[in-house]
Amino acid sequence: MKKTMTGIMGIVLAVVFLAVGIFVLVMGINHLQKLNAGKYVETQATITKIETDVVHDPDSPGGTREEYEITVEYTVDGKKYVSRLGETPKEFYEGMELTVLYNVDNPMDVTLPGTTGAIIMIAMGVVAALAGVVMFLKRLRGR
Repeated sequence: MKKTMTGIMGIVLAVVFLAVGIFVLVMGINHLQKLNAGKYVETQATITKIETDVVHDPDSPGGTREEYEITVEYTVDGKKYVSRLGETPKEFYEGMELTVLYNVDNPMDVTLPGTTGAIIMIAMGVVAALAGVVMFLKRLRGR
């Protein structure tokens, strides 16, 4: 009974990894396609607020790390927008002017220029999906 439950939990975990991996992969591909299809347009923005939060992370020194939420303000077609970037500030500071890309279909959807984020999402999706497949196959062979 115990061995059966462990096997079932392993398969469930493998399916979860596969599903999350596929979801992240699709999101990354979708974002990359939008960037390349001209769905995002450059505009100038100003950082109005940087919020810092300390989160638990057992892989970081001291078991915690800082996460940053950056609020930017920008204008599209005469209308002012306030949106958030999920980026590490590096050299960012409040009042800083920077170039952002906004989605022409949804100006509240804003990101920094470059395809690095989309490529990272695609890579993470592939790794998670492959991990799910490997886990699933191991569980099937182990029975």
